[in-house]
Amino acid sequence: MTVWRLHIRPKGGDCNAALSTQFCLDNSIVGMGWAVSDADQPSGVSRDWNWYKTQAAARFGNDRSWYSVWNFATEVQNGDLVWFRHVDGTYFVAEITGPWQYRHEGGHIRPDIVNFRPARIVRVGLADAVPGSICSAFVPARTLQKIARPGMEEFSAACVGRDVPSIAGADLFGFLSPTDIENLVAVYLQTLGWLIIPGSRRADTPHYEYVLVNSATGERAIAQVKSGAVPIDAGAFAGELKVFLFAASGAYGGDVPINVRVLARAELEKFIRARPELLPRAVSTWMEAIGWS
Repeated sequence: MTVWRLHIRPKGGDCNAALSTQFCLDNSIVGMGWAVSDADQPSGVSRDWNWYKTQAAARFGNDRSWYSVWNFATEVQNGDLVWFRHVDGTYFVAEITGPWQYRHEGGHIRPDIVNFRPARIVRVGLADAVPGSICSAFVPARTLQKIARPGMEEFSAACVGRDVPSIAGADLFGFLSPTDIENLVAVYLQTLGWLIIPGSRRADTPHYEYVLVNSATGERAIAQVKSGAVPIDAGAFAGELKVFLFAASGAYGGDVPINVRVLARAELEKFIRARPELLPRAVSTWMEAIGWS
């Protein structure tokens, strides 16, 4: 099984991504544009790949963007999982259930979904329901690409209801992406009365993830979070400003300065089990996949 990411944003038809995505949802398909010449098109649905390939090569010439259709038709297999996103920010994962088809008539023209595959589609939710590795896969502009990040096959399989016995009993934090852990720590700190200032979460402030303010006292603090085996040097945060640190590796260097509070794994695990309704939904999906309750 391979996991893919698909942008549903055709440039033909009405050029309306919302319309195109809804057409896919309503018809249990996923697809894209790149319609070929109206001349000599077969009526109804065509499964003649050689015909389409010849027509596309003649129409698009050196523009290789239509090769997304080639990969979609020949590389994506039945049973593969394809992530796509609605313009309202909702994420879906589609289990491919049938072969490539082409249709440039009827309802397929306006949304420009002329190349398509039948699929069983599952609504996953908003960005908090999706690991950061999948969210970031939507940044590149290409229409179709593989998602080859560790754990994404298991997560995607869990989303469509497949058993994932290979990770039962595994370490939860080992599957959480940096964004997942940042979100988890953010929610936990807010339950302690530390509110996050949203605009402080910036890529150009590597020393911390976000700035916090205590809702009772107005005191400021910062938080730094690391996933995987990455350590945090607690000594580098010595000073007057309060600091919260969490490293999934449990490694913080030597002495911990007095202004630094290290969040222990056991502390976060207790929160996870006690308040599952507050968790980012991606974390909840991982919990179910590894058998946590």
